[in-house]
Amino acid sequence: MQNPLDQKIRSLAHVLHKRSVTIRRDLHRIPETAWQEHKTSAYLKKTLADSGIRFKSVASTGILAEISSGKGRCVAIRTDIDALPIEEQTGYPFRSVHPGRMHACGHDMHMATVTTAAIMLSRLKDHFHGTVKVLYQPSEEEPPGGALQLIKEGVLSRPRVDMIFGMHVNSAYPTGTIAVRDGAFFAGVLDFDVTVTGIGGHGAIPHRTADPIVCTSAVVTALQTIVARNIDPFEPAVVTIGRIEGGTARNIIPPTCRLFGTARAQSAATLQILKKRIEMIVTRIARSHKCKAAINYIASYPPLINHSMANRFITGSAITLFGAKSIKKILHPSMGGEDFARYVQAVPGAMFFLGVGNAKLGAVHAWHHPKFKADEEAIPIGAAVLTKSAIDFLNE
Repeated sequence: MQNPLDQKIRSLAHVLHKRSVTIRRDLHRIPETAWQEHKTSAYLKKTLADSGIRFKSVASTGILAEISSGKGRCVAIRTDIDALPIEEQTGYPFRSVHPGRMHACGHDMHMATVTTAAIMLSRLKDHFHGTVKVLYQPSEEEPPGGALQLIKEGVLSRPRVDMIFGMHVNSAYPTGTIAVRDGAFFAGVLDFDVTVTGIGGHGAIPHRTADPIVCTSAVVTALQTIVARNIDPFEPAVVTIGRIEGGTARNIIPPTCRLFGTARAQSAATLQILKKRIEMIVTRIARSHKCKAAINYIASYPPLINHSMANRFITGSAITLFGAKSIKKILHPSMGGEDFARYVQAVPGAMFFLGVGNAKLGAVHAWHHPKFKADEEAIPIGAAVLTKSAIDFLNE
């Protein structure tokens, strides 16, 4: 016999679906990049207020909402709220009204799903004891990320959060499924810039110069040997140079050249190896070319390591609500970065992938693609899983 509460959770998610879609589409129209999410924050505050949910502003454009039902444990649910500097090409009738900005990573879906869960939890307060904190976090996309500021402002304390849940949409998994993994889930990220300084001059007399472009070219090639020759073949790692700047004309050797890169690994130890090898290669190759090199570390995200105890609630909730076929096991962690990692460094927690893939809707593109789409039928599934996971944890 099915638990009446489980039936109520599924039913409530279905009843709220039209509202959930409205929230998603309204937010999709007004994407705002890191720390500029003023319209987004105002919309979310009105939605929470209309639902009778208490909240306060944190970290500039962030929001901390609380749903309390007596004394007990405290669980948190987090969503990111920022968008990307991408020109949208989805063809949606509710496409972005802000040129050059788009919810191309699904944060509009995250906000709609988590807000739906918040509304559901506020209506189900008679079924749990304790406190649910809902974190609306600015600046997930821009390192070092907004999680640091939220934590600094005390969102994990008063009352102390005992467990935290997060989700991320993923079009690689079909709608109707969620994907889970214990341990490494997202990579640690180290972003860096390198400025190579040489001696400029005429391209016809290179022997009187110290060419920073040739030096930079050697650096880029040598950096690719780190993963191939310094990292265990069974340990995931990436070093990518995505941008190079240098020079003004074909016959002028410039005085400087810059490169912009990112390094990623699934463990903090491997990330440290990458950092040391990058520094060694850059400085020594520069010296061999009679140039100087300066490395500027932009920011870093730690690896996101899911706790099995948190995944137990997520997996159990999905199976109970939607059956064993709704669960997908992730074989390999993503090399993307996520500052949800900051929270699970402080308290037990886990993030899961919410499947939003649907070829009939064109929901097939990966994150950060200008044609990224998501199946809105996934919203009630994610909201129901988050709701039940939170209630089960509080009542355990």
